[in-house]
Amino acid sequence: MSKDYFYFNRTDRIVAIVLLVIIAITCALRVPTDCNEPQDEPEADADTVRAVQKNYTRTYTRDTVRREYREYRKTEKPRSTAGYTPKYERKEPDTLHRDTLKINRYLAKVRPDSPVDLNGADSALLVTLPGIGPVYASRILRYREQLGGFTGTSQLTELEGLPDSLMEWFIIGDTVPTRRIMVNKASVAELRRHPYLNFYQARAIVEFRSERGRLKGPEQLSLMEEFTARDLERIIPYLDFR
Repeated sequence: MSKDYFYFNRTDRIVAIVLLVIIAITCALRVPTDCNEPQDEPEADADTVRAVQKNYTRTYTRDTVRREYREYRKTEKPRSTAGYTPKYERKEPDTLHRDTLKINRYLAKVRPDSPVDLNGADSALLVTLPGIGPVYASRILRYREQLGGFTGTSQLTELEGLPDSLMEWFIIGDTVPTRRIMVNKASVAELRRHPYLNFYQARAIVEFRSERGRLKGPEQLSLMEEFTARDLERIIPYLDFR
C-alpha cells in the first residue's frame, strides 16, 4: 500500500536529483566566502592627537579677536573703487549753473519801474514781481482766463491766500480787451462757466429770454430776484446785450 504512494519512476527520480543539486549550489553561493574581520586603523601618534586637541580647545577672547582682525586688515588687499558712485557727489559746473538758473528764476525779484498790466502779464513776468511765486502766478492766470480778463486790481483779493499788497504792482491797461458773454445767445452751461454767475442766475436769464424775448440791458437783470446789487456790479462788465 505504501509503495503506491512513495514509488517514483525513473523520470521522477532524475528530476528530484536535479532539483536537489540546484538547491545545494544556490545555498553554497549565498554563504560569504570572505569572513575576515575588518582591520583596525593605525593609531595616531601622541603629538598629532595633542595638536588636534589644541586646535579644538582654543578659546577666543575680545583682545584676541581684535588683534587677529588688525593683522588681517594689514594683509588685506585694498578694495577697488571702479564703478563706485558716492551718494553725494560734487556736481559739475554746467549742472550747477543749470540748477541755479532754475531756482533763481523764481527767487530773483525786481521792483518794476512802473505798474504791470494785469491782463497782459505772462507767468515769466509775474514770478519776477515781489511776493509772487510760481503758484500765485498760475492761480492769477487761471482766474484771469475764467473771468475773461480783470476789470480791476481789487479782483486779486477774490483769490484765497493772495496778500493785498500785490495790488500795488498792477494796473488795468487798455491793450487787452475783456472777453464778454453774449447774454442773448449763451446757454445755461455757458453762462454758468463764469465765476460771477451761479446756476440759478444762469437759468433765470435763459427763462427770461424764452418768456419775454431778448434782454436789452442790465436794468432787466435787476428785475430778477436772483441778482443782488453786488452781483450786478461784478457781472455787468462781462455781459454783451447785442
